[in-house]
Amino acid sequence: MKQTAGKRKALTCACVIAIVCAGCAPSEDDLKREVRARLDADATTAPLGLSITVKERVVYLSGKTASLTEQRQAVRLARSVDRVRVVMNDMWLNNTMLADRVKEALAADAMVGRIPIDVEVQGVLVRLSSDQTNGEQRAKAVRIAAAVDGVGEVEDRMK
Repeated sequence: MKQTAGKRKALTCACVIAIVCAGCAPSEDDLKREVRARLDADATTAPLGLSITVKERVVYLSGKTASLTEQRQAVRLARSVDRVRVVMNDMWLNNTMLADRVKEALAADAMVGRIPIDVEVQGVLVRLSSDQTNGEQRAKAVRIAAAVDGVGEVEDRMK
């Protein structure tokens, strides 16, 4: 009987501790605020305006960056927050140099050079957008963009 009463006391004590600890653990909003504060206080990451989502102590960072250094710094700062379990890097490089080279190649072509085509680059993925192209112009623009050194894939969003 004493052994059972002792086990009950230990179980009750463990339950109370678990409830108290659960109440003290930072919420997802608390973790998000702490990550945001660290990113905003850092000269490298403050201007980026990254999006932060927290689910079950996993921090998801997303948004555009200009370099891998910026991404690494953001991940490092998020990981430094106590109670963060994992940081997921959903950020992408805004590769403006590659976008400029693709724009130059398109502008140099007699067929597509006068058509307004928006160029967006995410890493090595190039997205071409325009509502003023026909099928032949779209195909040519995709070929031109794909031939630019550094382009890994071209996504045709032209109409």
